[in-house]
Amino acid sequence: MNKEELIAKLKEAKSSDEILALAKENGIELDEEKAKELFSQLNASGEMSDEDLDKVAGGNIFDKTRKVLSEIMKNM
Repeated sequence: MNKEELIAKLKEAKSSDEILALAKENGIELDEEKAKELFSQLNASGEMSDEDLDKVAGGNIFDKTRKVLSEIMKNM
């Protein structure tokens, strides 16, 4: 599975367990905590915290998600 396909599947995951399974199937080391973090970021409610609002002003709203995805991709 290429990176784009994996990212699409990660976005479709219904739980952090599905994210862990996808990572394992693709030979990517990912712990439960990072899987939960990634799942919550990919499934955010749309409401932003004050911290997220500050990041928008700086153009960094997706920093955490990008960081976790980057960690996953470097292990591919």
